[in-house]
Amino acid sequence: MKAVTKIKRPLPRIAYEQNAVTYKILANSKRLEILNLLREQEMPVETLVKELGISKANVSQHLALLRHARLVTVHRKGLNAFYNIIDPRIVEPCRILHKLSHKDKS
Repeated sequence: MKAVTKIKRPLPRIAYEQNAVTYKILANSKRLEILNLLREQEMPVETLVKELGISKANVSQHLALLRHARLVTVHRKGLNAFYNIIDPRIVEPCRILHKLSHKDKS
């Protein structure tokens, strides 16, 4: 009888479940665009509204989801709310996929 080799798991199963929740949040083009903009610099909501070309209410909903998922932080300066990305590496898969999809078109 063969000995059963125990497979070493790269991550605990709970990590995959938690990551799947985050991936669902990231599966939105506007949220990916927000994160990529914030990767470059902190921005107030008004700037994001202008850059994205969508309503302030819609931008606020996206930011609330990203904040709840702990992907962005917010702080206030006077009447303005400024957003920062928690970890710029979160957008790397987006950039990698973009490069892969355009690799053969060069």
